[in-house]
Amino acid sequence: MSPANSRANSPSDDEEQAELLLIQKKKEERARREAERKAEEEAEAVAEEARLAEIRRKKEEKKREAEEKKRKEEMERRRKEEELRAAEAARKATEDAKKENERRKAEEESRAAEAAKRKTEEAREKAEMDRRMSTAALVRAQIERKEKEKLVHSPVSEASTVVVGKKRKRTVMVAMPSGDPKGDDPNPGDDDNDSDNEDDNPHSPSPKQSKAKVQCSLVPDNYPRRSKRTKLESLVASTSSQTIDDLRTNVRDLNTRINLQEEMLRYLILRVRKLEEEKREEEEEEEESEEDRVERTGDRKGKGRKE
Repeated sequence: MSPANSRANSPSDDEEQAELLLIQKKKEERARREAERKAEEEAEAVAEEARLAEIRRKKEEKKREAEEKKRKEEMERRRKEEELRAAEAARKATEDAKKENERRKAEEESRAAEAAKRKTEEAREKAEMDRRMSTAALVRAQIERKEKEKLVHSPVSEASTVVVGKKRKRTVMVAMPSGDPKGDDPNPGDDDNDSDNEDDNPHSPSPKQSKAKVQCSLVPDNYPRRSKRTKLESLVASTSSQTIDDLRTNVRDLNTRINLQEEMLRYLILRVRKLEEEKREEEEEEEESEEDRVERTGDRKGKGRKE
């Protein structure tokens, strides 16, 4: 290109160059502004994220605080409930112990009253028994005294069972008069002579036959009598008498002895019952003391666990 042409084209080239520079600057400016905008957006996004994170942190913290507060409130509520239950249990235990003490006291008073009543009854029965035994002893002493007097002043009594005839048995009771049975015998100690005399003269009554009263309750009145003295009559004449009073006295003596034995048996039975009752009361007291000891041990363990 010629220099003239280059000079003629220079202004336009400068304008184009300037326009290109302006466009380039505008692009750079737009790029810079875009970069700044992006940077601002990124910064805003980061700041937004930070704000969101802070908000979330605060929410979590508030939530934790609320949960902690709720947990503390629940623990406080449970503690109060435990205290109320413990107080209620203590009150109930106190009431139960009081009722149990009252019940035991009432039972002890009842047992004491029953024991006093039983002792009074036993004392009354013993006094009655002593009185009866004393009366029986007096009666027995009187009977023995009467027996001794009868042994001194009365003849010996006996009952004999003899054979009458061939196949009949008769019980014969002979009552001799009071006094010395040998006093009217002209020949005391000589029974053989008397029997010989009676055999020689059976129709003449001997001194024994004249004073002896023969009672044959089982021998009929129409029984044939012999003229000669029989073996039965000889046996009846030689036996002693026993009166109805003597028999009644012996019966009374036996009854008195039986009553004494019965009284002694009743006394022994009462004594055995009393000993059994005392033993049972001692066993019950031992069981109650053992139960009290076990309850006290349990109460101490419960108090230790509560503490």
